[in-house]
Amino acid sequence: MNIMKKLVFLSMALFLVGVGTATAQVRQRSLGIELGSHNAAVYDLTLGRHFSVTAKAGLVLEAGFSGKKDVNGKRFSFGGFTPFASLEPRWHFSGESASDLFHTGGYLGVRLNGAWDRATIFGPSYPKGYDRPLYTLGFSPRFGWVFGVNENSYIGLSAGLEFFRTKMSYNEGGSPWRTPRTEGVIPVSLEMTYGIRF
Repeated sequence: MNIMKKLVFLSMALFLVGVGTATAQVRQRSLGIELGSHNAAVYDLTLGRHFSVTAKAGLVLEAGFSGKKDVNGKRFSFGGFTPFASLEPRWHFSGESASDLFHTGGYLGVRLNGAWDRATIFGPSYPKGYDRPLYTLGFSPRFGWVFGVNENSYIGLSAGLEFFRTKMSYNEGGSPWRTPRTEGVIPVSLEMTYGIRF
């Protein structure tokens, strides 16, 4: 029985040392800012060597390219800067990080996000009586890579499929919701940012 207790105690000690080693590689919590396609304040919570949760709030650049032309015959669109907030659990599959403030290398994540379309800055103008977006809720499976520039800054790139529901102002003949299915699109989002951590 004493041997069994010693084995359990030794196993627990090794487990705690392992968790301590894994979380010591990247600081457990960090704050920062990102500039680029997403201009935001960032909070990162590290849950171990390979897991983290990233929260962001700020302004996202609404710009896009479509394979088919819109009603004005354009493929490229600019929609201004929209307030957003997101929460993204990530699994970091790369090895040791090059910084103790953030994970470097590749990751897979699922982003949950919300955007307040009605408050878009420099957005398009809508004629009176036209259905306009009010807010958007969505999620996006993502693949990303973080390149360390120095100890406290990085360049982040990611891409993902967007699944969304946009609430529209309801006018006669309009639909209250827009989704990828109603729009007949498969949206792919790209994110390019330069980040600084404190």
